[in-house]
Amino acid sequence: MNDKNYCVILAGGIGMKLWPSSMHQKPKQFIDFLGTGETLLQSTYNRISRFVDAHNIIVSTNEQYEGLVRQQLPQLRSENLLLEPMRRNTLPSATWATVSIAHRCSDARILVVPSDQVIYDEEHFEDDIRKAFDYVSRSGRILSLGVMPTRAATNYGYIQMDEMQDEDIYQVKSFTEKPERDFAQLFVDDRGFLWNTGLFVWSAKDFLRYALEQESEFPVIDLSSSLISQGMDAEDVVKNAFAICPNISIEEVCLERRENTDVMLCHFGWSDLGTWQALYDSMHKDKDHNAVMNAEALFYGSHDCLVKAPKDKLVVVEDLDDYIIVDEQNVLLICKKENQNGIRRFVNDIQINMGEKFV
Repeated sequence: MNDKNYCVILAGGIGMKLWPSSMHQKPKQFIDFLGTGETLLQSTYNRISRFVDAHNIIVSTNEQYEGLVRQQLPQLRSENLLLEPMRRNTLPSATWATVSIAHRCSDARILVVPSDQVIYDEEHFEDDIRKAFDYVSRSGRILSLGVMPTRAATNYGYIQMDEMQDEDIYQVKSFTEKPERDFAQLFVDDRGFLWNTGLFVWSAKDFLRYALEQESEFPVIDLSSSLISQGMDAEDVVKNAFAICPNISIEEVCLERRENTDVMLCHFGWSDLGTWQALYDSMHKDKDHNAVMNAEALFYGSHDCLVKAPKDKLVVVEDLDDYIIVDEQNVLLICKKENQNGIRRFVNDIQINMGEKFV
């Protein structure tokens, strides 16, 4: 293994779109959603450890989840666990991790990966990541990883490819986050757009140089410069830097600004388990396209439904099409799949009217 290759696993999200299975106290990354015997975080770590030395795998999470990470990844070194004092989206997390890695290895090449994804072909995944490491080390550019869309999904971002830079690597022409269905279909039909996987590869020195060149309103400057000047052990500096960071994603800086970002067409097969629809898409289905997790279920005149309930439950569904039915602890959710973006509204209403008991 190349000792200059690092990985940052982002594991601090709440995953409210998978409520009520994903809750504040135990979000989706700490759950075995696919019935493999591994949580999503464990699967991600094990996948990466095939080709990145375990000493070079960093996990960034909210300090609330320290116990869960240590329980699920007992092999993770203490210095490789970054505990975010508050939630500030992916850019501040990735910046902090990059500065931390740069203190160890100024020539580090870094893979940033969410902890809630399904990779269907791990051999192709390793091949694509090795190619990405090589590209960023000689190009000085930030590389996003994309896959060819298979349907007009409205819950993914779409990256438009421009001029070819290398084999399967293109300049980024535009980025559209979660388009309306008509636009998504146009992107799919065009064949010039890729789904954004949320995976990025960069060299530490090039990312930090690019970050420091950005306009002053971007929090990456305050965070990276503070950490560089004060040192990684200055806990108060980290907390103060995070406190002034707005919620801003890597995509907002690297893909929407895009002057230093390319995209690679990858071949590993990918799904983001960010919504019940995405989870449904990744599951085995019966002849009527119904999918069941854990429980037993009988369907009568019902199609395209997802049922998740405890193993000792029998769920009987009649005359429902395209529904999500989730029985989890003290919550029963029944809603149309097409309305699943309303789950955030459900959670907000519950918090306002009933407190934190059910979320």
